[in-house]
Amino acid sequence: MSPRLAQAETLYNGVAAGDPTETSVVLWTRTSDSDTNQGSVSNLTAQVSLDPSFSSQLYTYNGTTDPNRDYTLKLQAIGLSSGTRYYYRFQSSDGKLSPVGTFKTAPKKTDRVAVRFGFSGDADGQWRPYSSTKDFNQLDLDFFVFIGDTIYETKSSLSPATADPFTSPTQALSDYRRKYLEQLEPVTAGGFTGLQTLFAAQGNYTLLDNHELGNKQFINGGAPPGTPAGQGVDASDPANDVNTTGTFINQTNGFKLLEQAYSDYEPILERNVLAPHDPRTNGTRQLFYAQRWGSNCLFVNVDDRSYRDIRLKTASGADDTGPRADNPNRTMLGKIELKWLEKTLFLAQQENVRWKIIAISSPIDEVGGDGGKSWIGGYRAERNQLLKFIADNRIYNVVFLSTDDHQNRINELTYLADSADPNSRTRVPYTFTIVAGPIGAGGPDAITDHSFNNILSLTNSLVASEQAQGIDPIGLDPTYPGLQNVYREGDPNADTLRQPVDFYSPDTFNYVTLDITADGNTLSVNTYGINSYQPNTFPESDQVGDVRHILGFQINTPAK
Repeated sequence: MSPRLAQAETLYNGVAAGDPTETSVVLWTRTSDSDTNQGSVSNLTAQVSLDPSFSSQLYTYNGTTDPNRDYTLKLQAIGLSSGTRYYYRFQSSDGKLSPVGTFKTAPKKTDRVAVRFGFSGDADGQWRPYSSTKDFNQLDLDFFVFIGDTIYETKSSLSPATADPFTSPTQALSDYRRKYLEQLEPVTAGGFTGLQTLFAAQGNYTLLDNHELGNKQFINGGAPPGTPAGQGVDASDPANDVNTTGTFINQTNGFKLLEQAYSDYEPILERNVLAPHDPRTNGTRQLFYAQRWGSNCLFVNVDDRSYRDIRLKTASGADDTGPRADNPNRTMLGKIELKWLEKTLFLAQQENVRWKIIAISSPIDEVGGDGGKSWIGGYRAERNQLLKFIADNRIYNVVFLSTDDHQNRINELTYLADSADPNSRTRVPYTFTIVAGPIGAGGPDAITDHSFNNILSLTNSLVASEQAQGIDPIGLDPTYPGLQNVYREGDPNADTLRQPVDFYSPDTFNYVTLDITADGNTLSVNTYGINSYQPNTFPESDQVGDVRHILGFQINTPAK
C-alpha cells in the first residue's frame, strides 16, 4: 500500500481589525498553503469573543478568501456593543486557527471615558522587520492610526522594486500586493513577524500616502490625467496648477489599481462617495470620515491624496514652492472634503467635544525648506483657509497628527489672519501638530550619534534657520496654555527649560501615544522608540535594544 500523502494545511499571514465604530469593525486576514506557501482559497469563520480563550464566544462571521484579491478576506463584524474590548480569530474548514487579535469598539458619544491611542507611519522594507513595534501587544491601545506609507514601492536587498503601474499595470498590481505581504512576514525563519504584532494588537485606522501610490503621477489624485490617461501632465506648466479639465488622476486605471492593492491588504471599510455635482470626488473610495470616541474625543481621518491638485515643479524638476503655491484655487482636499471637515470640527466644538484629533498624511506645520508635498509648500491658500476657520470659530484643542517627514516633532501652527498681509501671521489658539515616526525608513539613519548633546546641536541649528526665515521655531511655547510635565530623554531640566529639543527626535524609529482623561481635562503625549539603524541590515527585535521613552508632555485644559 502506498503511503498516504499529508494534506496541506491552512497558514495565516496575520490578522487585523480596522475602522472600529460603536457597533462594528472590519476583520482581515490572508491564507496560504503549507505545501506551496502560495495564497490559498479558504472557507473561514471569524470568531469574536469577550474572552481571549474564546470560552464565551459571542459572534461568528463567515467568508472565503478571494484569489482576485490576493487570497485576502475582509468581513464587517456588526451588532457589537459599544466601548467593549473584543478578541477575534479565524478558523478554517480544516480546523486551523489563526493568531488571536483584539480591538475595542468606540464608546457612545455620551460616555465620559478615558481614551488611549497611538500613531506612526512610514515603513520602508529596507528597515524590516520593524522592531520599533515589538511591544505593541503590551500598549493596551483603544486604537492605532497608521498614517500612510504602509509600504514602499522601492527596492531593498531582499525585494525588487515594483513595476510602473502606468506602463505595466498587471505586473504592478502583483508587485504591490507582494510588498504588502512582505510587511507581515519575518525576514528570517522564526524571526520577528514584521507588522503582524502591530495590526493584531488593537483596532486600526489607516491613511493613504504617496508610496502606496507609487510616488509618481498618481500621488496627486485631483490632477489632470494627461494623454494617455494616467500619464499625467507637465507639473512645471502653470496652466496645470488648478485642474479645470473635469477629469482626474483618481479616475484612471493606474490609480484605481494601486488603491485596490491598498484596499486588499488594509483593514478598511470599503465605501464610495456620492457627490454627483463634483466630478473630482464623485464615485471615489471614501477614505475620509469621523468617529467619536466618547464625550471628549473626536477622531477625524482625512484623505489628502485622492483629490489634491498637482505637485508644483520647476522646469528642472525641483519642487516649486514659490508664488504658484499661493493660488487660492488650488486644493489639497477638494471642496467636498474641505467643507465636510470644517463642518465636522465646527459641530464638535458646538457639542463641547474637548479634543479634536485630525489625522493627515502630509504635514501641515512649517519648519523651513518644506517640500511641495506639504500643505505649506504647495497648498498654502487652502491651508490658511482651514487654520483661519479653526481660529475664527474658536475651535479649541485641535491636534493634527501626521508622519511622512521621518522625524518626531511637535509644533504650534501659524496662519495669516489677513491673507493679503504677510505681517498678520499669528498662532492658531489651543492648536498644535505632532509629526511621528518613522516606524522604519530613511532619514534618522543618517544620524549615528544619538547623544543628547548632538541632538541638541542639530535642534539649535534648525531653530536658528527657522528664526532667520521668520518662522515660529519648532516646539511648544514654554507658556503654552496648560503645558506641564515636559520630559525629554537626556534633559533633566526639560520641564523647566521647555526648549525646542524637548519636542524633537530626528534620529529614532518611533511612535506616539496619546491619553485623554475621562473628564477630558488632560491630554498626555509620549514618544517611544529605538535608535535608528542602517538600511538592509534587518536586525531582529532582540538586537536593537528596548523600546524606550524619548519625550513627552501633558496639556491640562478646562473646557472652552
